[in-house]
Amino acid sequence: MRPENTAADEDQEEPEVLDMRLVPAALGCWAATLIALALGWRAGVVLAVLAVLGAIGAWVGLLWAIAHRRERWRVVAVAGTATILLGAGFGAAAAWREHHVQAHPLRESVGRTVTVVAEISDDAKQIRAGSFGGERRWIIRAGLREFGNGAHRTHAGGALVVLAAGEEWAKLAPGQVVRFRGTVSEPLRADLTVATLRATAEPERIGVPPWWQRLATGVRADLADAAARALPPDAAGLLPALVVGDTAGLSNVVRDAFEIAGLQHLCVVSGANFTILLSALLGLTRILTAGPRIRAATAAGAVVMFVILARPDPSVLRAAAMGSVTVLALLTGRRKQALPALCGAVIGLLAVAPELAVSAGFALSVLATAGLILLAPSWADWLRERGWWRVPAEILAVSAAAFVVTLPLMVALSGRVSLVAVAANALVAPVVGVITVIGAVGAVVACLWVDAAVWVLWCARPPLWWLLGVAEHAAALPGAAVTVQSGTAAGLVAAALMIVLVAALRWSRARRLLAVVCLGIAVVLVPVRLWHPGWPPAGWVLAMCDVGQGDALAVAVAPDAAIVVDVGPDPRLIRRCLDRLRVTRIPLLILTHPHADHIDGLAGALHGRAVDTIATAPGETRPPTCPTPTLGSQPGPAAALRRATSGLPTACARSASGETTATESIGAHDHSGDGVRRVVELAEDAGIPLIELHQGHVLRFGATELDVLAPGERAPGSLELDDANDRSLVVRARTALGTVLLTGDIESEAQRKMMRDNDIRADVLKVPHHGSRTTTAEFLRAVRPRLALISSGTDNTFGHPHPDVIGVLTALGATIARTDLDGDVIVLGTATEQRMVKSRRLPPRTPRSRRALRCRGRSDPIREALQGEADTTRSLARQDPCAADEQRYRDPRGSRRSPYVGSPRERTPCGASGSR
Repeated sequence: MRPENTAADEDQEEPEVLDMRLVPAALGCWAATLIALALGWRAGVVLAVLAVLGAIGAWVGLLWAIAHRRERWRVVAVAGTATILLGAGFGAAAAWREHHVQAHPLRESVGRTVTVVAEISDDAKQIRAGSFGGERRWIIRAGLREFGNGAHRTHAGGALVVLAAGEEWAKLAPGQVVRFRGTVSEPLRADLTVATLRATAEPERIGVPPWWQRLATGVRADLADAAARALPPDAAGLLPALVVGDTAGLSNVVRDAFEIAGLQHLCVVSGANFTILLSALLGLTRILTAGPRIRAATAAGAVVMFVILARPDPSVLRAAAMGSVTVLALLTGRRKQALPALCGAVIGLLAVAPELAVSAGFALSVLATAGLILLAPSWADWLRERGWWRVPAEILAVSAAAFVVTLPLMVALSGRVSLVAVAANALVAPVVGVITVIGAVGAVVACLWVDAAVWVLWCARPPLWWLLGVAEHAAALPGAAVTVQSGTAAGLVAAALMIVLVAALRWSRARRLLAVVCLGIAVVLVPVRLWHPGWPPAGWVLAMCDVGQGDALAVAVAPDAAIVVDVGPDPRLIRRCLDRLRVTRIPLLILTHPHADHIDGLAGALHGRAVDTIATAPGETRPPTCPTPTLGSQPGPAAALRRATSGLPTACARSASGETTATESIGAHDHSGDGVRRVVELAEDAGIPLIELHQGHVLRFGATELDVLAPGERAPGSLELDDANDRSLVVRARTALGTVLLTGDIESEAQRKMMRDNDIRADVLKVPHHGSRTTTAEFLRAVRPRLALISSGTDNTFGHPHPDVIGVLTALGATIARTDLDGDVIVLGTATEQRMVKSRRLPPRTPRSRRALRCRGRSDPIREALQGEADTTRSLARQDPCAADEQRYRDPRGSRRSPYVGSPRERTPCGASGSR
């Protein structure tokens, strides 16, 4: 008995060793595929040849090891030979695929417009910040069937990326065959995409999708309908995203909060979703005492159903494979089997879809799963040894491990680090599984009886409330996310730091030192950020928000209230700026003209704030049959403004008689498409009246007076987007700073008209159109500002601000503030002594050549949008910035040094002093 017990004890105490034999093979296959796709097929061929030569050398080493009976070297030689040969095969296969793409006949039509027949392979994904026209744009992946012009048709396959505008594209389901016209351009990612097509017309449907795709579309629609009836709006949009990856109803506010809190992986289909669903299903089969074969068949059926329902695109295939790996580790209870399964999944997926080698989402998923296998168990054991309960220890360990291993790639991609990600993920982990299971049950019930599904989904209200609350409060914390340098070098530095940190934490002294450092930083920074943030400075009058390539300004009228003029292209940026300014009430929100860089951020400005009125220029949000919701001259206070607008129609308000509403009929007078429609919808949903301002209106808000200088009272007969800049509302504000001229994007023609009709001298000028070349020197001399504000995006593709404009302003002695260099800019003081506070300061940059700008302009939109796989999509300024502005910014001259006042957080008098 005694020896048996001793043997059993030794077996129990034997440490578990990870089986890493497939790790070199997986890494080798991934690296070979990546090289062949990123560097071209020739590099893949060279790599395959070198790998074969290396395999021959490894084989010679194997023969030597066998002859000399060196067992260890024999094992190394066998593994090395197999890994090198496998890498050679993957490199050759990827090179062949890449060569096939490079030689595709569609590439010969680059720059021409062709008729294409293609099969939609994934749901349309919206580009969050659209073009300057405000129309919502979509990215659609499709499989090519044929293309040509006239009677000439070429039958060929291949992957396409389609950039399109219009709601008809958003309604296309996977499997639908369409015919459309599109302009061919080269793909901007090396992911085996044959070409990028910019659709020039609406798609023509051919037939119907397969029955299984129609079934999946119906299930998704039923789930979204039941969720909308059972849950509040934010929760109703989030639930389908958690369960089936349907993000169509996910609001930008929720999306932004999840990104800042580090929870964005929950908003897309991930291995965690599949793991939860499959674990619940296998648990049910175990309760029903089903045998191994039945359980295996059930799991296989669940995988197939999940892939179809959540769409069989690469990200879903990757999620299914990674989720299966996690479930395998859970079922077997043996950690050492999970790592070979992960490596096998990587090899198998790369063999089926080589383009995954360059997918950020795939890399993040693999890294996160590897972190759960390699780091989380030991970290959880360490916490349990120090008195933690098992469940909290495992939750914290999993969150920390996933954060550590994915941080370098997130830094390289987006340059953003969420400092609250570990805590936020740990807090929501207990409810994510509950929400997913309830949502899955609700989806099944919705297929049979939607009313019953409403009651099922009602049970998800408490956990969804907790999930949304954690995301919102975590994102609202000061310093919740920090921005660092992005790019490959930054990612490598982050990876090195993480390796050093994880290695150092193995020693108690290093842990104590790190704890002391973190405590010291927290003691210094947390009170400063929470209780004395220093922003905004007391007595601020005017703020120019850094919203990228767009406009957003605020004029303070009370301690917590401001008039907002334009809202930029991205709801996240304007929301963050107004939150930092502590603006909770907006008595008047002015949208100068219907371009996306001025109106698309409206949801962020409305979020969490009381908005009394939204004002536009005449006719911009009103179909021609609507009555004119005008204001009349209002010299009274803000209360009078609210009284005057309370009885006005909200751009054709809803009527019980069935008359056409603005959102229904705006297409009849459509001038900026979905952007204007979205403004009307947001205003109607929030109960905010839409009014129209024109020349002659005077508004007073306490000591601040607004005088509308343009446009005229009569709405123009044509509201074309190309003319929208000159239709901008121009407002002169009389403030404690003196006169502030807010000019929208007016160009030379409107500027000349204003010079004839008005005295436009001002102390502070918001330079028109982001400082573009369309701003005339005569206009700037007529205004003769002491302070010039220019809102433009960092490294924008339009050359804003133009060197000529900077030169004229400098010659006039004006102080210049630019959001691309200075970030958020606040102006305070009096008319005789103006001061500025900036959120950052960067040195002036020498403008790049127009050719470089054009190349960059064409590459940015695709790269930005396709990185949505990792949910790191950033704002897009324009789909094709080369077309409209190419003539305006040709051959720019060298830029002079712009005058800047003060450093970040430093206040310095502004004026005509020579800060050259």
